Formats: sequence, structure tokens, C-alpha cells
Amino acid sequence: MRLRTEKHSDINQITEIHNQAFNGPDEGKIVNNLRKNKNLTISLVCEIDGKLAGHIAYSPIRNKNEDVIGIGLAPVAVLPSLQNQGIGSKLIEHGNKEAFDMGFKKIFVLGDPEYYSRFGFVSAKEYNYYCEYDPEGNHFMIKGELSKASGGTIVYYCAEFNV
Repeated sequence: MRLRTEKHSDINQITEIHNQAFNGPDEGKIVNNLRKNKNLTISLVCEIDGKLAGHIAYSPIRNKNEDVIGIGLAPVAVLPSLQNQGIGSKLIEHGNKEAFDMGFKKIFVLGDPEYYSRFGFVSAKEYNYYCEYDPEGNHFMIKGELSKASGGTIVYYCAEFNV
């Protein structure tokens, strides 16, 4: 298993991984649009025996003033035939490390709390962060610098997520 930054020659395979993993084209379109609009901050692939098995993307998270306040993990995908073998976990661990190494203080994710808590994510609403896609804050999580935001701070994923 080899984790590395995506190459231009990987793009079609990355799209196919997302299409298969999510049973449709939305996540693949999101990644392609993030890339096209230069919002794909981190894009890592997992290669096994020379073939791509998984992909993870990170993009800026902004506040209402359009200030970048962190980075968002989304989407992450593994080919269905290779799921539950630790590939997604390795991508998340490696991607999170890279995000912190790049100087990001906060990583946000919208997903299953039971799954993402394994990687040190905690409820973002406990720190007054909310996401437009999860106003109740039941699935929006944060990792990193955990100071409380003033009031109920709504944060925004890039517009490419509005598919």
C-alpha cells in the first residue's frame, strides 16, 4: 500500500473510485470541480500493486466573512471491493497529518461520529461550530485547535459541494 499525492494521470481513476464508492457521480464531480477551481488543497491516493484503491480530498472551510478558518475532509472513497481493509483509515490519518503539517489548525468533517471519533474528531457543536449541511450539529466534527468560537459560528464548505 502506497499513499501519495494525486497525479494528473490519476484523475479519471479518482473519479471512478468516487462513482463506485458512492453509487453515483456527485462526489466525483465535487472533487473535479474543487480541482478545476483550485480549491483542492490536499488530494491523496492509495495505490496497491500499481492500481488506485482509494482517494481523499481536503478543501478550505470558511466563515461568513470568507476567511479560511480550517480545512474540510471530504470526500474520502475506497473501491467497494477493497473496503473494510484499512485503506480509508490510512488515507484519513495521512491526510490529517499533511493538513496539520501545512499549518492548518482545524480539520472539519461531516460524517458518522462513531467512525470519525476513532481519528480524534469530536463534536464541533461543543466548540460552537456548525455547518450549513448539518444545522443541528449531530454529524459535524472537528479535530485540532479546540478553542470555542464566539456564538454559534456557521462555517461553509466550498461552493463546489452544492451539487
